[in-house]
Amino acid sequence: MAARNSGKRGRGGFDGRYVRLMEYMLASEAWQSLDPVARALYIEIARRYRGPNSNNGKLPYSVREAAAALNVGRSTANRAFHHLMERGFIAVGKRSGFSMKGRVSTEWLLTEFPDDTQTGINFQIPSKDFMRWSAKQAVHSPASTPLNSFHSPTSDSHSPVSEPRLALRRGRVA
Repeated sequence: MAARNSGKRGRGGFDGRYVRLMEYMLASEAWQSLDPVARALYIEIARRYRGPNSNNGKLPYSVREAAAALNVGRSTANRAFHHLMERGFIAVGKRSGFSMKGRVSTEWLLTEFPDDTQTGINFQIPSKDFMRWSAKQAVHSPASTPLNSFHSPTSDSHSPVSEPRLALRRGRVA
């Protein structure tokens, strides 16, 4: 005799864990502005979330882990973390670094879900900061100033040379 639920696998027809990406989030201006590396990083961080009242705000993920998982360089992974933070998809739950004892990774909070590290009624509501992000506001935000960007704070170039570049003209060799 065949089992009653022989056509279904698990609850809801799914077998095992999965990452759910809500349509409103994918349609948001913030998500549309992300590059593919930042989108992939969000999915990798979301894979560590275990559900309501579990570990949101305590999701460890380092830049080195992200670089290895996404098969990109550390600076590219670091930029992806910054893009996700700027647009409001993730927030730092607990900072970390090489100077801290135990060398643990930074712990992240997915703003799509409530913060599980805090108690009280105000912390049971997810902030969903990405829904308030706007490309127009981002152009004029303090995060886009040279002091907070990846460029040198003293000049607009990546080069250590402080002299201005020579303008090249046709027929003239520099």
